[in-house]
Amino acid sequence: MVSETVKERELFGQHAHSLSWSPSSYDPIMNAIGDAQIVLIGDGSHGTYEFYAHRANLTKRLIEEKGFTAIAVEADWPDAFRINRYIHGGKLADGKKIKNARDALAEFERFPKWMWKNEVMPPFIDYLKQHNERVTAETKDASKTVSFYGMDLYSLHRSAQQVIEYLEKVDPQGAKAARKRYNCFERFGEDTMRYAYETQFGLKKDCHREVIENLKNLLLNRQKILEKEMGHNLDGHPCEEQFVAEMNALVVKDAEEYYRTMMTEDVLSWNLRLMTRSDDHFARAVASITQFLGPAESGPGRAKVVVWAHNSHVGDARATDMGRRRGEINIGQRCREIFGCDNVFNIGFLTNRGTVTASHNWDEPPFLQRMNPPIEGSLEAIFDKWADLDSFVVTHKVVTDDKGKTKKVKVSEDLSDFLDRPRYQRFIGVIYRRLTEVPSHYSKCSAAKQFDCIAHIRQSRGIEPLEPENTWTGPKAEADLTFPFGV
Repeated sequence: MVSETVKERELFGQHAHSLSWSPSSYDPIMNAIGDAQIVLIGDGSHGTYEFYAHRANLTKRLIEEKGFTAIAVEADWPDAFRINRYIHGGKLADGKKIKNARDALAEFERFPKWMWKNEVMPPFIDYLKQHNERVTAETKDASKTVSFYGMDLYSLHRSAQQVIEYLEKVDPQGAKAARKRYNCFERFGEDTMRYAYETQFGLKKDCHREVIENLKNLLLNRQKILEKEMGHNLDGHPCEEQFVAEMNALVVKDAEEYYRTMMTEDVLSWNLRLMTRSDDHFARAVASITQFLGPAESGPGRAKVVVWAHNSHVGDARATDMGRRRGEINIGQRCREIFGCDNVFNIGFLTNRGTVTASHNWDEPPFLQRMNPPIEGSLEAIFDKWADLDSFVVTHKVVTDDKGKTKKVKVSEDLSDFLDRPRYQRFIGVIYRRLTEVPSHYSKCSAAKQFDCIAHIRQSRGIEPLEPENTWTGPKAEADLTFPFGV
């Protein structure tokens, strides 16, 4: 009689695909994505080279083969939009030129800088710029070029300043009113934690009404501003510059709410509320991007977006203890709710052994740390035991019927049943605490409900920061690192 373990290993072997640096290695994933509108690509840590490199390679194919025209990343809007300006010609709002791909990353100054200022990003950014130049030359259609956006909400003060700078160009009176409202934050200084503390405990009045008023006025005056500015006065396209201002105003509004609620109730409620608020903002940002770049309805011309964020964000929270027991909501869940499950494809990347770039505590320098082996019975341990090489399994695929309607279907009921048994999964962010790894970095998940595709790297290495860090030591990246990436 064949044991259950042997049956499960055979099942895994039937559906596991080898993952390598060959472009054809991604073919089963591309086929499974089908005509999905939103593809979320996660990472099991923010400091693993292979995650960034495979994600960049997959995104290249999504752009070239499936017409994706936007990348939304777990980064602040102003920081990421400098990259967007570079890949669309390299001109800043003040007319200055961005010198190169590294210069395009100059705004990333907040911890953790290596999350985006790393060895993978410059060649990928250069690819995006070259792609846009080629598309523009061949088609003369700017709508087919690719844009790069941030979807985080920590840039409260910088985003407020950018709203004012935009209004000073197009609506000087409106700029005065907006500045007066945003000056509400001046009594707190640049310290957002001070804002959180003093407003929650009633020491000072909050700025909730003011930030909503500024966003509302931008939206109400959109048509008037565009009619006035169309064709002159702005360095970029008027519609895009208005959209950028609206998104910055949205960041300020959501960031104010995020910080204002930080100190309420207990620590557990605080953590899950903050993650829910940030992921709600992520989802609003993605929805706004799709509305700006293409028609809201499905069909030809709709905007297709790749999302880059941590596994804890892109895997459906309802399939994890974070969602089932603690009530957290994340962008993976929200995108399925907003765009429809059939139009969303979630990919999770796991790692097993090797090194990772991470700090010991928030706002401290990064270290190249050796990871503990995964705990027995975890999802990572199963992949490691039953797959000899880097590999992935596809749990769902998006198919299109004769009427052009997309539908997501399971690849195998048996595979989904096996992967959906609750198992521990490792989540390493920008902080890694080896001594308390299980309580600090593991959560139980039902993987087939969480992800449509799960990739596993057996031996990974910590990503190299672009800016030298005295605490980070390890193998230097190849000086001639090119895109697509490899070992």
